[in-house]
Amino acid sequence: MKKVLITGGAGFIGCNYAARLLQAGHEVTILDNLSRRGAASNLEWLEKSFEGGFAFVRADVRDADTLLLAIAVSKTKIKNPPNLRLNKA
Repeated sequence: MKKVLITGGAGFIGCNYAARLLQAGHEVTILDNLSRRGAASNLEWLEKSFEGGFAFVRADVRDADTLLLAIAVSKTKIKNPPNLRLNKA
């Protein structure tokens, strides 16, 4: 089992990749600022499909401090951590 951080994880490609990884039993952290149309709906779909079995950091990938936090979250040993929402975006 791998620990994976997906930037842009609420986009079309990112959420489908996250779903595939979650189905395979990997631990997933998603970083997204939810700025694109449909991203919030994609995140909602993931939450319903996987009962929040992933960490979510709402932030812009250009925010270095929050990106480092997302990397730290993705490295934790917590299985199925509750969603972490940081509204810095």
